[in-house]
Amino acid sequence: MAKILVVDDEETIRKLLTAAIQRKGHEVVCVEDGYRACDIVPTFQPDVIISDIKMPRMTGFQMWEQLKAKHQDLPPILFITGHGEKSAAIESLRMGAFDYLEKPFEMDDFLHRMEAAVKSGAMEKQNRQLTADLAVANEKLKHRLEARTELVRRIQHEGARTEYNLDMLGTAATIRPVKDTIGQLTRSPLGHEVGILITGASGSGKEVAARLIHELSSRAKGPWVPVNCGALPETLIESELFGHEKGAFTGANARKMGVFELADGGTLFLDEIGELPLGMQTKLLRALQEKTFRRVGGTEEIKVDVRVIAATNKNLQKAVADKTFREDLFYRLNTMQLHLPSLRDRLEDLPFFAKTLLAQVTKGISKAPREFLSDCFPLLSSHDWPGNLRELKSVIQRAALLSQGPIVTAEAVANALGVAHATPIRKAAPLSLASAGSEPVSPIAAAPTTTAGLPYHAWKKQYMQSMEKEYLQQQLAHFHGNVSALSRFMKVSRPNLCRLLKKHGLHAEEFRATQGVESTEAA
Repeated sequence: MAKILVVDDEETIRKLLTAAIQRKGHEVVCVEDGYRACDIVPTFQPDVIISDIKMPRMTGFQMWEQLKAKHQDLPPILFITGHGEKSAAIESLRMGAFDYLEKPFEMDDFLHRMEAAVKSGAMEKQNRQLTADLAVANEKLKHRLEARTELVRRIQHEGARTEYNLDMLGTAATIRPVKDTIGQLTRSPLGHEVGILITGASGSGKEVAARLIHELSSRAKGPWVPVNCGALPETLIESELFGHEKGAFTGANARKMGVFELADGGTLFLDEIGELPLGMQTKLLRALQEKTFRRVGGTEEIKVDVRVIAATNKNLQKAVADKTFREDLFYRLNTMQLHLPSLRDRLEDLPFFAKTLLAQVTKGISKAPREFLSDCFPLLSSHDWPGNLRELKSVIQRAALLSQGPIVTAEAVANALGVAHATPIRKAAPLSLASAGSEPVSPIAAAPTTTAGLPYHAWKKQYMQSMEKEYLQQQLAHFHGNVSALSRFMKVSRPNLCRLLKKHGLHAEEFRATQGVESTEAA
């Protein structure tokens, strides 16, 4: 059924056309002049307009011009002309009329032309809708392409893809509940959508746990977008989360996509969620519940498929009681909660973390240390680690910088723990020299006994030389004076090693002779 608007000043014609149109099952409205037609078109929204040309006050042509000036998409119009008015008929076609009828006309001819106009109008309307839908689809595709391009830009410096597994969290008994929960989340089809809140002290590895959940879930092929809420200026938080349109505020020179759009199809990690202002918490809650949002300065509702993982080192339940965090947002985020223990509560994993972090901080540096001496780990375990894994990484980086050669020594670790701005060692670790028959290690050389009045740089030079000599003595004893084997172990050329031995007055033959005596006595 179509809606037909008839415009004619003759009541007889209006009644005749109304009866014929209604017999065809269409809805019809009749008006007596062009002024009335211009008023009714916006509300009635006809599919076809049938209008006489010659009418008092406003002709059909004048009405059509006025309608075209006010409305972009108009239905087909069928003009009715007087007998012999060929010029008017031609003018009507020039003005964009669908067709014309010349009085007097046969009713069958009128109905045939009217139905043709109805079909034409329906096709034009469908084409306009398809064009609009295509424009929307192209715009969404453009946004998605921009999001993927931005993500590629963000991760292009990460290098080769890391192989993620639950052992990255360690094997200590205190971390097993966390690993079991992550396993359940990643195995269950329901676990790929639920909100997750990760709690724990600063630096305890909350982002690593969140990344594991993402990489082991069905969303692994989607984007991973981490955001630190505490690092965002309060005036820019909404723009960072939801994006903004060009001109939305001073300095918004182009449209910007927010992290919700960038994370579409993947995971959005909101670190330090407890730092989010109350006003922003309300908008975040709506975005989480409806999975839709608007850019700052925009009117379009943007729908996304995002799983949000939040993390905090605060007690959010206390924040809810203090009215600084919304209770409804807390329950929305806290569908599943994971609590990461502090490093001091999983010291059995400390060697694993130390080796992993050493590989990270020395990646791509050919002459950097690659392993620890066994004496390093008692030193590391004696520390309280208030800064958790973040503090451990800083200590490992300093120790690697202070080490010479392919091995991080206990001396370097002790210095790294004791330098300015580092947390002091809580307990003193006993240090002992390894025997000649043990695995090759480097002991801590004793500092010069007399240091009164000795300048710092002179003391440091004397200390380092003493440590270097002690190291060489132990290694020569272990390798029984075999300079070639020691050179390969130290990854130092034989000529350079010989110069080092000469510098400290060490002779490889003496260690070979010692081995010979020991062998004779053993025999």
